[in-house]
Amino acid sequence: MENLIKDIRYGVRTLLKQPGFTLVAIVTLALGIAANTAIFTVVDAVLLRPLPYPEPERLVMAWENHQALGGPEQEWLSPTGFDDWRTQNSVFEHLSAVAGWGPTLTREEESQQLVGAVVSHDTFSLLGVPPLLGRAFTESEDQPGAERVVVLSHSVWQRYFNSNPGITGTTVSLSGEQYTVIGVMPAGFKLPIIPNSELWSTLRPTLNPGCQRGCYVLRVMGRLKPGVTVAGAQAQMVTIAGRLAEQFPETNQNVSATIVSLHEQTVGPLRPAMLMLLVAVGFVLLIACANVANLMLARGVTRRKELAIRAALGAGRGRVIRQLLTETSLLAMAGGALGVLLAFWLVQWLVAIGPQGTPRLDEISIDTRVLGFTIGTTLLTGITFGLVPALQLSKLDLSQSLKETARTSQSGGGRLRNALVVAEIALALILLIGGGLLMKSFLLLQRVDPGFNPTQVLTLGFILNRNSYPERPQMVSFYSQLLERVETLPGVQSAGLVSTLPLSGNNTDTSFMIEGRPAPPPNQEPVAWYSSVTHDYFRTMGIRPIKGRLFTESDNEKAPRVVVIAEALARRYWPDEDPIGKRIGSAPDNWREIVGVVSDVKHFGLDVSARPSMYLPASQSPSRGMTLVVKTKGEPSGLIGAVRSEFRSLDHNLALNNIKPMGQIVSESIAQPRFILLLLGVFAGLALMLAAVGIYGVISYAVTQRTQEFGVRMALGARTFDVLSLVLKRGMVLALLGVVLGLAGSFALTRLMTQLLFGVTPTDALTFGAVSVFLLVVALVACYVPARRATKVDPLVALRYE
Repeated sequence: MENLIKDIRYGVRTLLKQPGFTLVAIVTLALGIAANTAIFTVVDAVLLRPLPYPEPERLVMAWENHQALGGPEQEWLSPTGFDDWRTQNSVFEHLSAVAGWGPTLTREEESQQLVGAVVSHDTFSLLGVPPLLGRAFTESEDQPGAERVVVLSHSVWQRYFNSNPGITGTTVSLSGEQYTVIGVMPAGFKLPIIPNSELWSTLRPTLNPGCQRGCYVLRVMGRLKPGVTVAGAQAQMVTIAGRLAEQFPETNQNVSATIVSLHEQTVGPLRPAMLMLLVAVGFVLLIACANVANLMLARGVTRRKELAIRAALGAGRGRVIRQLLTETSLLAMAGGALGVLLAFWLVQWLVAIGPQGTPRLDEISIDTRVLGFTIGTTLLTGITFGLVPALQLSKLDLSQSLKETARTSQSGGGRLRNALVVAEIALALILLIGGGLLMKSFLLLQRVDPGFNPTQVLTLGFILNRNSYPERPQMVSFYSQLLERVETLPGVQSAGLVSTLPLSGNNTDTSFMIEGRPAPPPNQEPVAWYSSVTHDYFRTMGIRPIKGRLFTESDNEKAPRVVVIAEALARRYWPDEDPIGKRIGSAPDNWREIVGVVSDVKHFGLDVSARPSMYLPASQSPSRGMTLVVKTKGEPSGLIGAVRSEFRSLDHNLALNNIKPMGQIVSESIAQPRFILLLLGVFAGLALMLAAVGIYGVISYAVTQRTQEFGVRMALGARTFDVLSLVLKRGMVLALLGVVLGLAGSFALTRLMTQLLFGVTPTDALTFGAVSVFLLVVALVACYVPARRATKVDPLVALRYE
């Protein structure tokens, strides 16, 4: 311990004597450690931490599997299908169903649209989280016709009820219905399937009695019994699905089951991006370590005589290595301390710019686990960049080292320094190519035609409650009055209503039949996404007509039933004929005539192919949940207040939601790839800077070492160009070696990015070539500065260098 304290004191004095070297080393390490700490904080919160429920490894999601029907591997369940699974399985301790719910909280000040969910009575028991106040649901409250009850989230309880401890037993008005508050959940509780839900009611009283087998409206999660594995549950549920297919061939034929752990369901889609970022910051730290190791080697050769004297006085090789490692550890700890401070800021920045909807985003924070990772990273960093120089410098020839002059002492370690620079260039190239692929992918994604024009379009969502608008005529009348008022506002070009907004991700598929064609086998009926729209919706959104006509005001409830379809639907079912005049419907007595074809619209993401779609006139098929779209002459946000006033004048209890310009919705739809591109771009830029500094340092050191040689060459008649090319050649050889190794590594590693790319292959030749040339240009510039300095050597001064 006494020797260790001496080593620390000596190390501190040594580092303080060279403040420039010390500051550069600390800042370089701090950048690498800060980036690693910040990204590990995100990865730890999102991927590594268990879900915040008791025994989370037993929680799963249960889906129907429709792959054999050409559908998704994970499909929702019908209420009857859920009952079948619940009664016939022996692997689940609890099996619970969840559906979305959008209640309007009626208040004297202003009604509020909330995000809710209706759940099976045992959902909170399944998750193992009891209410903070009151109680959870009972089985009797989860029956058709039961009294309406509600459990509030902690945030709703605080925000709208002033944290009233006596809230249980009181009634609240939700969408015109009276609900009894029976409980309040703890702060931070989230329902996994609908994490932004703020209050919960029971499932059965809200389900449409006509929604039975084949009506897919429920998402199901379960808690496995102790000792049951996900694979075991999967096997039994596949068996049950096969049995149901035999009993109900019309709805269940070729339908299987998929069981996925809840953790995988929640964060699985983010895993490739998170791991890629973790690898990227690891590369940045390695480059930083290589830079500092190069600095240590360059600084260490000037200390050969000092180290030789220590050895001559009795210090063994191990003692010398320990002293050098102590100094590097001090640098690493200082860099780690500064890195942690930077990481706190970086984490706040990452949370602020993180895409909305990212799972567990609000759980991201630096805690003891992260600090433990940072301490371990700091110690490993100190060893990584300190051990190689320490071993190199501890190989001393005492007689030779003690006789070294100032010039000869600068020799040694050149090959190792060159190897480190080559490694830096290779790692930087891999990151730059990864960033280049993402950049090209993102640019291609931005150029995708969404099928509509989002410019100067304002959107406002609302839901009509059943008490105020019980029947279709009342709903249609409200639509008509609203559009009439909004269209007369100054600055409004046109307005329309739609039940499912593009890029909302809401799945509103329906099966249908085609008149004159044989009935398809069970579960193989044509399927299309559908939405109810008013007649001016297409013009407002800039959706292009292709054939036929669009809806008019005369397409009302008294007129013949009509439908407008999208190109994808026309291509699939009428590839060689004109669909105009054909009839489709959900039943033989419910035919709709196709009167028009419009361009395809992206409903599920710019990177997702347009699905077969159809549009129904809102007058004939009204929906309670609608979105108003307003085409404005100027900035859309400037009309929010005026449009709100029109809503209030029609129905002061109506709450609005999702008020935002359509352009913002398009931007939010690509928020995740933009976020990943931004981070990888920052890390690639940092790696490029460090690599450029590294090659500059090696060439600059070589120029200093060869000052006398350059003086002799110039004294013997060497031209400026000769000296310049001599120095540049050495630097560019290192850069080319790094590029070759980097290209090989990129061909191997970028294949792991396939899931993150759109419209570009992971081995895109143009990206590989352009990035390689760019890196070589940067390396050339980094080499040119010291090379130019070499040409300025005065031969007389150089010859007197000693």
